Amino acid sequence: MSTEKVECPICSTLVSESDINLHLDLQCRGKANIAGPSSTPKLKSQNSQEKGNGTISSPHAEIINLVEDTPTAKPALNARRSSGKSTGPVASIFNTSTKSKRKNLSQDEDPLEDKKPTGVFGEEGRMEKKSKINPLVANQPLAERSRPSTLASYIGQTDLVGPGSLLRARIEAGEGVGSCILWGPPGCGKTTLARLIARTADADFKELSATSSGASDVRQVFEQAKNSLKLTGRRTILMVDEIHRFNKAQQDLFLPYVENGWVQLIGATTENPSFKVNGALLSRCQVFTLSPHTPESLQEILANALSSLPEPLPHLPPDLIPFLADVADGDARQALNGLELALKVCQAPRQTTLSASNSDISQNGGTGVEGEESGDKGEQKQKENEEEQKKRDEELMASVRRGLRKGYDRSGEERYDMISAMHKCLRGSDGSAAMYWLARMITGGEDPLYIARRLVVMSSEDVGLADPQALPLAMATYQACQVIGLPECRINLAHCVAYLAEAPKSTRSYTAYKRAEALCHQPPLPAVPLQIRNAPTKLMKQLGYGKKYSYDPDYIHPVYNEYLPHTLANHSSASPFPEQHILKNPEYELKDKNWDEDRLSEWEWRINNNKEWQGRTMREDKA
Repeated sequence: MSTEKVECPICSTLVSESDINLHLDLQCRGKANIAGPSSTPKLKSQNSQEKGNGTISSPHAEIINLVEDTPTAKPALNARRSSGKSTGPVASIFNTSTKSKRKNLSQDEDPLEDKKPTGVFGEEGRMEKKSKINPLVANQPLAERSRPSTLASYIGQTDLVGPGSLLRARIEAGEGVGSCILWGPPGCGKTTLARLIARTADADFKELSATSSGASDVRQVFEQAKNSLKLTGRRTILMVDEIHRFNKAQQDLFLPYVENGWVQLIGATTENPSFKVNGALLSRCQVFTLSPHTPESLQEILANALSSLPEPLPHLPPDLIPFLADVADGDARQALNGLELALKVCQAPRQTTLSASNSDISQNGGTGVEGEESGDKGEQKQKENEEEQKKRDEELMASVRRGLRKGYDRSGEERYDMISAMHKCLRGSDGSAAMYWLARMITGGEDPLYIARRLVVMSSEDVGLADPQALPLAMATYQACQVIGLPECRINLAHCVAYLAEAPKSTRSYTAYKRAEALCHQPPLPAVPLQIRNAPTKLMKQLGYGKKYSYDPDYIHPVYNEYLPHTLANHSSASPFPEQHILKNPEYELKDKNWDEDRLSEWEWRINNNKEWQGRTMREDKA
């Protein structure tokens, strides 16, 4: 064995020539911490044997694998041995191979760490691969992750899918429900129910959203469904979320496929399908109406979501679950979003100082004056901590309430529902209820001119002749909203709403117009009587236009003019038949009103403190 010393090209250490390979592979501690590019056959066989046992001995074993494939290692070493010199070209050759090996590494990166195995070590030292987590699933909100996967875990809508219902029996039998439209408010479970229906049915399931899909996507799904049914006999269920977002032309694409049964359509919508879905498509689908969740259902949904979360859970206010169920307004998604927000806020709760107080008490021995004083301090601190925790819980629930404020859709059905509610409250002289709906619309961002226009209509439609000042006030309110704008014009709107609510009501003018309009639809339509026609020319006067017309202001007594054709003479206000007049006097107007004993009894019970309405006796006296 040669005892000649050679210099290591990496760490510049003198090593026996026979041991240079072992030094480079295992013992070199150079600046780069990279072993030499050569290995002896013996070491290579040892490494292969260790790998066969499924264990990793040391990071240096990885170093051997990292550099042993370098093609210049053995020729360089042989060249060095033949020369017998410790310096010269050998070091430059090694440096070159090392530099080329480092090109694949970052400037600040440790080569050893780059080859460290990723994973966890299981039993007997074997490395087990970590399970990869899909980032798309990991970042889903709690409302999406807590969707029920079986019909048994579906909560709410007991009238549709409750135990014993016909729809539930069809779903559990795997028969599907045919083409249908699921209509309900946000967060009531439309999408979840559609997925459960498709999952239990023996069919392929496709899902589209009208917010991100077009006509080409719909055609592609329909053609695939048609071919699949033709070749394999397997049905396809297509679930279209927010189907009301499709226009008429896009909805027409559904007609032949739904009508022929090639596709079973399940459409989900928050808008009234009578207005947003084509009549032809609507006639081919069943419409199922879903209701908002009750607070009890929401509490159960929130409890299930909490139980599915990994431990440990942060401290939550004890009243949080009932609180969220009450303020979510039947929307499960809103309630779950509020719960997720509360969990994030409570993940780092404040540490209580009770333990410190208890240790102070124990140090004082719990006896004597000092012990009593420290005990009082401990109780005081405990009360302060409880009050602070209570205050923090209240602040948390207040922030959740603000985050769960229900939005207002100016382009949806809710807008028309609220303006109708305010109008009906004014008609019923309930100023408090009308003021509430007015505030709901204004705080939701409604256009004040839209509200003012309805007040102008209402001043003539419902107040009318009972208070002629209502219409000028409503017009002044409209002009005030134009000139002033929000937020100050809300005061003008409130003024007009209060006045119209307390004003007497009369529909004489409005109902008179409806009677006249009905007569206009009864042919043949008679011509204007000659007596009241205009006669601006001599010829027209010769033809009898305006003949014997009497100008009423010229007379101190009543005069007769033919104001209506003879076929409609009884409908004139001058006829001796007041019950046939178009514009009836107040006495005969009352005779046309309805009398419903059940509705009157309900009013007496709910509003009049179970006392009889005084109009009963007046009506009996007249009878």
